[in-house]
Amino acid sequence: MASTSLKALAAAVSLASAVTAQSVNETVWSSFAYVLYGERTPDRGIIAPSLTPLGAQQLYSQGSLFRARYLSNSSLSDQDNAITTQSPIAEIEQRALDNSQITVSSSTDSYVAGGALAFLQGLYPPVTNEFASNNGGANASTLANGSSIEFPLGGYQYPNVHTISSSDPDSVWLEGHSMCTEYGTSGNDFRNSELARTIYDPMFDFYQQTWREVFPNTLPSSMLNFDYAYDLYDYAQYAYDHDQSVRDALTADRLQVLRDLANIQQFELNGDLTASGLQQGDMIRAISGRTLAAKVVAQLSAHISSAGTEHKMTLMFGSFEPFLAFFALSDLAIASAFRTIPQPGSAMVFELFSTNSDDSSFPRQNELWTRFLFRNGTDSDAPMTEYPLFSRGNSESRMRWSDFVDQMGKFSMRELSEWCDTCSSLTSYCSAFSHDSGSSSSSSSGGRDANNIASLSPAVAGVIGAVTTIAVLGLAGTTAFVFGGLRIRRKNPTENARRHSSLGGFRGAEKMEPDRDVSVAKNGVRHERVGSWELGTHTVPPPIATESNTGATFGASIRRRDEDDDKDSIAGLAPVRPAEQV
Repeated sequence: MASTSLKALAAAVSLASAVTAQSVNETVWSSFAYVLYGERTPDRGIIAPSLTPLGAQQLYSQGSLFRARYLSNSSLSDQDNAITTQSPIAEIEQRALDNSQITVSSSTDSYVAGGALAFLQGLYPPVTNEFASNNGGANASTLANGSSIEFPLGGYQYPNVHTISSSDPDSVWLEGHSMCTEYGTSGNDFRNSELARTIYDPMFDFYQQTWREVFPNTLPSSMLNFDYAYDLYDYAQYAYDHDQSVRDALTADRLQVLRDLANIQQFELNGDLTASGLQQGDMIRAISGRTLAAKVVAQLSAHISSAGTEHKMTLMFGSFEPFLAFFALSDLAIASAFRTIPQPGSAMVFELFSTNSDDSSFPRQNELWTRFLFRNGTDSDAPMTEYPLFSRGNSESRMRWSDFVDQMGKFSMRELSEWCDTCSSLTSYCSAFSHDSGSSSSSSSGGRDANNIASLSPAVAGVIGAVTTIAVLGLAGTTAFVFGGLRIRRKNPTENARRHSSLGGFRGAEKMEPDRDVSVAKNGVRHERVGSWELGTHTVPPPIATESNTGATFGASIRRRDEDDDKDSIAGLAPVRPAEQV
């Protein structure tokens, strides 16, 4: 099994790393981790995918191991000591959560965001009589009468998790494949590839027979083939873990075949570096690894720029595609163990550290080193192991910071505008770049910095966007007032009464039940109606033109979020033009 071979590889690499670690005195300054969600209900189930108690426990366990590695000065337990080493991050709050020191982001999928919270409960468990100095310290818990108040639930700590929807430009760095049209197109090309054809026909009867014997009347027969290899494995694995009758009928051998087929499909869809989109050599199928690599370098660089005071820990929670893409890009996939879908709760980690004995001052850049670690799953015997990147030997798993940046720069994608062009994405933020493409040369000269969102903090980006929007709206209003004859008048109260109906909303008294201003999607997210035939939209706008919206799309590698199922979506459409006359 892949997990067994990875553990054997980890044991060999750990031995070489341990010898190196014993010869130096290290100080870890910053850690960047990308963490896979824990177990969830299947994508193709009768209910929307949701985090299970087992999935929450997996993420909690992973967070607890991160705490043992980074936030503890006491000796590790025998169990933890067998799977990780102690590498406390310099000057980080070890007991009380300080949200200014860590950066946490997650996709908006409930099972991903929920898992992020479970991880953070393990990382910073409830604690009493401990308060971060940047949160007011002990004084914040003390009242004027001398009494002290603890946080609820026995000192529960409240993390700040930035959930990122697919309509947010920051989603490019978290899951760069999600809204990438060319990624979807290339995925459909794989369906007709020679490799896919050589697997499809021989395995067709296997899929049909397995579902007929074990899962009758559950999924449409049109899905029971290699095109849906990941979906079918995902469905079978969940049932195998939760239903004894399925476990007996399916057997471990058949489940392993399903997993092997899913591994082949998903690595080809996310790790084939020979596949190109619009531009030869753009490695379109590994697009999520290219954007993640840019984010890793950006966050560690920001930590260096702050002289070690910010971004001490960055945690990103998402799907498995970026794992496979980065494994391929960094040459880890030379080993077959890195050509498989990671186990639930897996984590890959990038550490920034120095080897000098003085941790009282932040080191110079030429004194900084990096290393990569990977933990496949959360089993008690799954080690967090250091692996060499970029085809280096086991004794070269640690790289100087400058070498690391150079190697990552060979394939990382730092510019949001480059991602938009490479992906042919029709998202609203990409449309903004296309609208600005005809600007003057003086404007474009600063475009590189403006588009480099990987190194732009969400707060700064939000402020820029808000100020720009206010300025544009203010200019439009002033123009209409001065030149367009716009006047402001007091409304007649009787007219106000006539304009309101019992239903209210965008159609007033003529509003029918289907004409809701706010609809609730399957995942409970409320969507405000922003367009209608009254506003000039005479037909329902088509969904975003990605391959995931067509019947030809296969597998779960090109997954649509529930939030994207709203038929009133306006992503990719041109802005509504203001009326030129009143």
